[in-house]
Amino acid sequence: MTKNEHGQMEAGAGAPNGEVGTIGVGQKVEGPGMWVNWHPPKPRAGGLGAWDRFVGPGATGAEENLQLILGGLIALGGVALFWLLRGEPTSVWQWLFVVVLAFDIGGGIVTNSTSAAKRWYHRAEHTKLKHFGFVATHLVHIALLAFLFSPNPFAYSIALGGLLVLATLILLLTPLYLQRPMAVGLAMLIILVGQLPLFDLAGLNWFIPALMLKLLLGHALKEAPFQPGDR
Repeated sequence: MTKNEHGQMEAGAGAPNGEVGTIGVGQKVEGPGMWVNWHPPKPRAGGLGAWDRFVGPGATGAEENLQLILGGLIALGGVALFWLLRGEPTSVWQWLFVVVLAFDIGGGIVTNSTSAAKRWYHRAEHTKLKHFGFVATHLVHIALLAFLFSPNPFAYSIALGGLLVLATLILLLTPLYLQRPMAVGLAMLIILVGQLPLFDLAGLNWFIPALMLKLLLGHALKEAPFQPGDR
């Protein structure tokens, strides 16, 4: 082990089972659960490999079940709120968009929070620029939602998109040990701004909180990918 720039003991080749991790100064080590393995297995071949690249290679059955069950329930809840609260005539295209959006965001909230996804999307070669790019693709979600449902689509898109981009840049540039409180705080601030009349869309007011959970607290936030048996 060697000391890093913060005075912490850093594990190298001598770590258990080749795993790597860090041990704070004066921290007591008890068992293999103290080690965090940031090296995901390789994705499988074929169609299963595409699934692995989406949810993270090595996802446990429990993680996959949570994604399907909880993600599905969140999506159904979003669709149900739209059906109950919309109160206006809705076209087939609007319905189709809401259903796809709900399943994309609902599934993404759970998937991006799993250890398999955290380990995969925060591996060494997955750069901050790639994280920003993933978040930026969701500007399309915002624009489509705005132009399909908002009476002020340009203002809605620019305001929410700008806040999301700014929050993402701040989070990615924040030191690692401060990223969790920063992500929580930024997400809450955007949710509060989302209560303004500009963002009020009947039946769709779940969108902004859900988007923050998926992107800021899920995808962009680096957290330790604990595995079964870790304590």
